[in-house]
Formats: sequence, C-alpha cells, structure tokens
Amino acid sequence: MHARPAALAAITALVLTGPAVIAAPAAVAAPAAPAAATAGDLTTPGGFTGMSPTRVLDTRNAMFVPNGQQRPLNPDEYYTTPLVTFTSHMPPTTHTVVPADTTAVVVNVTATSPTADSYLTLSAAGHPGTVPATSSLNFKAGKTVSNLVTVAVLPGTTPAITVYNHAGTTDVVLDVVGYYRAGATDKYAPLTPSRLVDSRSDGGRLGQDGVRSVQVARPELGTADARAVILNVTATEGTAESFLAVYPTGTERPFVGSNVNFGAGKTVPNQVVVPVGADGKIDVYNHVGSVDVVVDLVGYYGPSGTGLFSALGTPVRAYDTRSSAAVEPGGTRTVPVVQGQVVGAALNVTATEPTTDGHLTVYPAAAARPDTSNLNFTAGLTVANSVTTRTDDGRVSIYNNDGYTHVIADLTGVFVAG
Repeated sequence: MHARPAALAAITALVLTGPAVIAAPAAVAAPAAPAAATAGDLTTPGGFTGMSPTRVLDTRNAMFVPNGQQRPLNPDEYYTTPLVTFTSHMPPTTHTVVPADTTAVVVNVTATSPTADSYLTLSAAGHPGTVPATSSLNFKAGKTVSNLVTVAVLPGTTPAITVYNHAGTTDVVLDVVGYYRAGATDKYAPLTPSRLVDSRSDGGRLGQDGVRSVQVARPELGTADARAVILNVTATEGTAESFLAVYPTGTERPFVGSNVNFGAGKTVPNQVVVPVGADGKIDVYNHVGSVDVVVDLVGYYGPSGTGLFSALGTPVRAYDTRSSAAVEPGGTRTVPVVQGQVVGAALNVTATEPTTDGHLTVYPAAAARPDTSNLNFTAGLTVANSVTTRTDDGRVSIYNNDGYTHVIADLTGVFVAG
C-alpha cells in the first residue's frame, strides 16, 4: 500500500501455532498457521475522529442493507457492506458515513438471533476465499452479543468492510462510532487503566431509563484535552435483558446503537469509544430493569496524543494458548504481540473453555497490574472483547484472576508515533 516506518517493516504473529492440545470449539476460530504481517498489510497511519453511532448494516431491516434485501448471514458467508446509509432503494440513494480517504473504521458489531454457536470476523472489503484464522465476535445460539472492532478500509475504493459468519445463520448489526484518516488531528494517548465508576460501591445501580454522568476529561488523569475516550464498560447483575448506551453529555441519546448488551444476571463487558461532551463528561444509559455498571478508562484521543493508527487489512493471530496450556488461576502471561517500536496495539482478546467465572486484565508488560478488567467470562463459555493498550517493546501482559482458561489474542492494528 504505502511505505511504513522502519519499525513496522515486519509485524509478526509470534506464537507457536502447531496442532492444538484441545480441539477448538465451534464458536472460536481455529488456531492459525504461522503467519507474518508485513508493512504492506498496514494502512497509512491516521488520526481519529469520533462520531455519534451511525448504522450502516442491519440485516433485519431493508433500509439498512444493500439493495433492500434483508436476510440473515448464511453459514460460511462473506458479506460486504458499503459504509453508507440508505434513504431509498428505488432508486438507490445513499449518504456517505465516513470520508473517502478513511483508512480504518471503529464499529460496534452485534450478532442477534443466531441459530448456532459461531463467530464473526470483520476485515477490509474482499476476502481470501478461505476460512478466517481470527475472530471478532463469538456467540452462542439464540444470544445477542456485541463487540467493538477496528477494521481497515482499503485505499482507492469506496469505503466498505466485509463480515464473515462461520456457522448457522445470524442477523448482524454494524454501527460506526469513529474513523481514522491521515491528517486528522486527534491522536491516541495510552493511559494507566483507572476505574472511574463502580456502582456496586459508588452511586447505586442504574434503573430503567436511568442515566449516570461521568467526568472523563480530568487534568489529574491527563485527559484535560480529550475529545474522545476509550473505556471498558461492564454491566453486571442486571435484573432483566437490557442494554447500555454511552454518549456525550449534553447531546441526545443516539436513536440507534447500543454499547453493551446483557442478559439478566450476566456480567458482560465491552470496549467503548465515545466523544466527550462540552462539559468533559459522558452519559451511561440503561434501558430496562436495574444493573450495576463499572467504567474503566484506558486511553483517549486528543491534540496532546502521540499515536497514529495503522490497521491490518487482515488481522493476525498473535497468541493462542490452545497450542500449549491454559492460563492458571492467578497466572500472568507476557505476550509479544508485535515487533518494532510502537506506541500501542489494538487487539481482540478471547477467553475460551474457562473452568470457572473470572476475568482477564491486559496491560503493558513492564507496568504494574492495574485494578481493572478487560474481559469477564463465565465457566464454559467463549467470550471476546476489544482491547486497546500501550505496549512495552511490543509486549503486553495478560492476567487471569480465577480458574483455568485458554486465551487468544488477535492483532488488528498498531499505533505508531506521529
């Protein structure tokens, strides 16, 4: 595509990926063969622009699909969708959602009404003709699950992305929440993860149609000029099936889009990227029932940031313990996810075959472990979540607080100094 800094001359999936000790469940992409991602796989480094969630695909609704042909995705199907909104299909009339020179988009992807355990993989438009070696979202039959995913956009084309469904049929919803492009002034700034809200000990639960405002632009956190923040938002112990929506304070709650979908009694996290309101705050909304909410701040975008993002056209598998041994209770693995000097990395982290309920924490390899979590999991289930983090010499640490679990990390892109 374009020339890259020397530090990115070779970005390599470094994990040994021989035959798995434990067979891969149907809902998890199989261990990848050894693979290397070169500079040619990376998009031009770009700054970030946040936006209100904009729906570009909803396979349940004829107004949100190309040609007005609503239907779920089929097994082993690659489905390419343009990043536009449709105002009419007769004749086709669209509005562009992101600029033509967009290099990557941040989307909240939701699988709903699936007929089988499966996974989705999001990638740049087009496909290699083989089953993807990585996954973006894992789900169980009949469940609604969401994840935040960053996806490359190929240069010289109308912005579009491809969604792959592995098994069964499922409806898919895509909401764009931001994009990267060369010349955008807001850059990535990694932070030591810090807990901003835990309603179990501070402020009480969110009730039906409840809203809680959170101050995220704070000088003591280094976020005084933040224009968008990267959060990990967790819903826990909800009394009903519901969703959380996160949006800038002082603006209307988005008409479409949710950030965390959860069932009664479940603990569900999701990474959230959201613009900051004029007063430096964001709002967290709960739809029905009551629920406890945990909000962890992990990074931000603003003029004082230092990182420009380069996305991989095809994500690569950087780590997979199914080729060796599960992570033990209280265990920490140091993982080389990328070669070269980078500011940070964007990962999709999956826990699979856990023996008990627990959580994972992902953080820079040389840093002290923070008192936060990136991924909460339930015994026996496969759960994925997006992670954006600073790296130390291309390495991160992954901590497992309880039970045994296999851990998978897929690299979707890197932040370079710019």
